[in-house]
Amino acid sequence: MNKYIGPIKWLGGIAVFLFAFALIFDPLTQGLSEDTRKSVLLHAVPFFAAFVGILLLFIMVITLVAKRFNGKIPGRTYQGVEYTMIAGILVGVVCLFQPWSFVPYRYGFLLLLGSTLSFILWSHIMPPRADFDAQVPALTSLQHIAGAIAGVIVIVFVVTSFINLNGPKPPYGLRERVYNSYDDTRKAQVAADANQEFQSVEIPFLIFFGAFPGVVAYFVAREVVGGRRSQVEDRMGQPVAASSGT
Repeated sequence: MNKYIGPIKWLGGIAVFLFAFALIFDPLTQGLSEDTRKSVLLHAVPFFAAFVGILLLFIMVITLVAKRFNGKIPGRTYQGVEYTMIAGILVGVVCLFQPWSFVPYRYGFLLLLGSTLSFILWSHIMPPRADFDAQVPALTSLQHIAGAIAGVIVIVFVVTSFINLNGPKPPYGLRERVYNSYDDTRKAQVAADANQEFQSVEIPFLIFFGAFPGVVAYFVAREVVGGRRSQVEDRMGQPVAASSGT
């Protein structure tokens, strides 16, 4: 536990201080002239403080995760998660630069950002040694089923969340004044067309979009269900064979 206190105290503490500073910066500048308060530099100070705070929190998470999981994740899961994140980065780039549909572009940046940040985090975790993988038991059917269930739950959660956030709502992409000028029959037709397009185009893409975190959840859940190994671990976190006698 002591190995986690340092990063939490320093990185987390500085981040909290920066967030607090960003919140109270505006009241602190009340005594300045109006022109000074409207300057670009003063507007940038709280933004920069909050940005650095977020960056420090991300570094703290990387440090804590690395300390906890370095060398302890089986290669089959380590590589599977890594390849999924790389695929997410590539697909996100394609979604941003494809000229055929606005729907992939709408979610491509989120996929690219999430995959990139996840890959940065994952790349700081040391992969396992060869002897570690040799001691990891083979996956069972129960582990595969549990992983699949976890993956489906994550996909359903992601799709449902984005449907609630981005589902068709008045004025359905039209200007408010134009939509309000329609009669009830025309409004109903616009709503039906928007819902039809959402169900036939956006929902299938959302399922594809949610497949990336779903696959990661599958890899992680199947290892969690497997439980602990029978070998004991030394203080450095490397597995060693259990002694059968003195």
